[in-house]
Amino acid sequence: MKNYFIDMMADTLDSGVSITHEKVSENIEASLWDPKIRKKAKISDKASEDDTEWCFNPIVQSGGDYNLSVSAISDERKLHAGVILCSLGIRYQNYCSMIARSFLIDPNKSQEKNYLFLNKVQKYASELLKPGAVFSQVYNDTVQYINLKRPDLSSNFFKNIGFLTGIEFRDSTFVLGPKCKESIKEGMIICLSVGLQKLVNEDSSDQKNKIYALQLSDVFEITSTGSKQITDCSTQINDVCFYFNDEDEESKSQKSSSKKDRNSSSQPVRSTRKTAILASKFRSENAEENESQLAKRRKHQKELSDKLNAEGLRRFSGVDGDGDEVEKNTLTKFESYKRETAIPREVNRLQIIVDERAESIILPMNNSAVPFHISTLKNISKSDEGDYVYLRLNFVSPGLISSKKDALGLAEPDSTFIRNLTYRSTDLIRMTDIFQMINNLKKNQAKREMEKSQMADMVKQDRLDEIRGSRPTRLTDVFVRPGPDNKRVPGNLEIHKNGIKYIHPLKSDNRIEILFNNVKHMIFQPCKHELLVILHFHLKNPIMIGKKKVLDIQFFRDASDASFDETGNRKRRYRYGDEDELEAEQEERIRREKLDREFKAFAEQLSEESNHVIEMDVPFYEAGFYGVPFRSRVLLQPTVDCLVHLSDTPFFVISINDIELAHLERVQFGLKNFDIVFVFKNYKKVPVHVNTIPMEQLDDVKEWLDSVNIAFTEGPVNLNWGQIMKTINEDPHGFFEDGGWSFLQESTEAEDDSDNEESDFEVSEEELEIESSEEDSDESDFDSESDSGSAESFSEGEDWDVLEKKARQYDEKNASVGSQRENNG
Repeated sequence: MKNYFIDMMADTLDSGVSITHEKVSENIEASLWDPKIRKKAKISDKASEDDTEWCFNPIVQSGGDYNLSVSAISDERKLHAGVILCSLGIRYQNYCSMIARSFLIDPNKSQEKNYLFLNKVQKYASELLKPGAVFSQVYNDTVQYINLKRPDLSSNFFKNIGFLTGIEFRDSTFVLGPKCKESIKEGMIICLSVGLQKLVNEDSSDQKNKIYALQLSDVFEITSTGSKQITDCSTQINDVCFYFNDEDEESKSQKSSSKKDRNSSSQPVRSTRKTAILASKFRSENAEENESQLAKRRKHQKELSDKLNAEGLRRFSGVDGDGDEVEKNTLTKFESYKRETAIPREVNRLQIIVDERAESIILPMNNSAVPFHISTLKNISKSDEGDYVYLRLNFVSPGLISSKKDALGLAEPDSTFIRNLTYRSTDLIRMTDIFQMINNLKKNQAKREMEKSQMADMVKQDRLDEIRGSRPTRLTDVFVRPGPDNKRVPGNLEIHKNGIKYIHPLKSDNRIEILFNNVKHMIFQPCKHELLVILHFHLKNPIMIGKKKVLDIQFFRDASDASFDETGNRKRRYRYGDEDELEAEQEERIRREKLDREFKAFAEQLSEESNHVIEMDVPFYEAGFYGVPFRSRVLLQPTVDCLVHLSDTPFFVISINDIELAHLERVQFGLKNFDIVFVFKNYKKVPVHVNTIPMEQLDDVKEWLDSVNIAFTEGPVNLNWGQIMKTINEDPHGFFEDGGWSFLQESTEAEDDSDNEESDFEVSEEELEIESSEEDSDESDFDSESDSGSAESFSEGEDWDVLEKKARQYDEKNASVGSQRENNG
């Protein structure tokens, strides 16, 4: 930083040379292996180039557009004199470090004031880094400090202030943010990064300097007394402010002194805060905390259940149910021919005719040809008796007990219906052909009806408004699931004005279009714990991909690269041990981070192009739990709006807003697993089951359900949800008048009461004395030698033969005592 970038930046701005952020980043990256720079930075000659590498590409930002996260990239815009941010991360012998500085070019008083305050914030936060401190408490205390000193900057403060670093650059489990409850321990290496974003410079006439950001990042080692700063680069305002426009003597002196002081390192002053309060380690206090959390959760669940019943009564007030709705909506009238001229001429032969075009069967009856639509036919059977062949046609008619798929609402149920017809013939071949033709016509008609019912929820999509005249934002070489064909060939995903388009490389006309207004959830799943990096779309209305109706579609890329053997190559002559394996792991780690940044940047760009109609969601791996939603055991991960499994097909996506209730089944002592049933607000939808969840994760699941405001109940057995939902749909208002979902809570409360009764059982003193006296009398049957021998047997571990011999002697002794008592009696 101080041995290359600061001088290079000052010389570039002073000379007026135009250079992009990306080019500056490449120059910084190449300087790591420059011998002159390494000598200037006092890097030891023993530190080989193979031991040093970049954790991420150097980040250089200026010109009003800033991103303070480590996933930011140096773009192709020009380096602009204003506020310049530079972030560097280097890995040495597998251990990571990071530093970030803000440089102010010709700043005004307001910018200098904000920078000085940010410097104070970093010093204050570094004083909080000590063994025993909680990560979230450090962040909250820092925020409180800002609210106290400069409340006008509280909204500009970055969402977290650092993370744990080491062999892994950023450990997501230990983040200095509001949610991390882990404690800081001695020996930890923490990257402390404070920043202010979206600051406004009202005095600037340059539009690129209107908005600016400030950031300071350093690495600290946690010692027994506090924290020790490892990175060495001055943060004093005289070392980061540069003046080029003012030509008066004062500015020149400041400029010269600034350039002079840059070469000298100033040791930051560090103070420690002492406290006599230690984190409690007593079990009683932990138990009290758990009890308070449990009471709070029960209270919250009571509120949610009351709200459910109140909303149910309001929602279904005056609704009598939909039990007869099916019959009313399925009244059907069939018409085979509109005119007699459309009837085939072959009817004059008075034979059975199968008209596939009209989907009808023409049957001879009383010297007349009568057409029957294939939908009125229930089934057909053929039987042989002697020289004759019999065809029996059974028709649908009122009063017959039939399955739901054969049940038809007839337009005139009071009319006279033909239930069956039987025909006899000696022509075996023709009757067999007629039988097969009628069966095929019935199958085709059933297939068309099924396709029609499946396409009933299809909604006509708007036309994709493509970008013309310029290249759209593109994500290249991605695979799609499910694909338009079975070939696994990568394609390109493009962002257009009102949607995205996936172009198949082999067939340009075979493309997939998804509109912004049809996306319900967009989920980005990084490849940190997976083999794929995924961008998943859950749609509001299904679309057709090939011949499939699809509601979930995802674009992904493999995170792992094809491995190859390097045995016998040139590197093997100079390397021993695990150097190659470590290098391969580092390369894979860098490749995975690059994939995540690329997909995340594309998702963020898509969100901006849609005017934030679509928001990116990310699964919480730490909050995931294993279960069986289909046939195999998978990891289910909550997001902000969903519960998902995206790594394998079939995909599992449930929107939290669609869930009304979650019922936990098989929750009882002694079982290793439990099930969960999600009941939707739309009672026509079948409840979703997730089975075989480990009992160890019961509290985690309850905590998650309560945190997303989902009411849940629990019970010891599996319920018949088909019958329950049928009863609710018949009279939903009556269901809520009778208490609604409280019948599930009553069973839960009854179990709790029984458990409390068992736990409240106490042995009285009299019973205790009686039991102790009986035990003494039993023990009196043994002599002292057997007592001492038994104690030694447990301590020394006698073999089975000795124990069996002693047991036999004891049985014989008891038998003799019993016979003496009988004789005396």
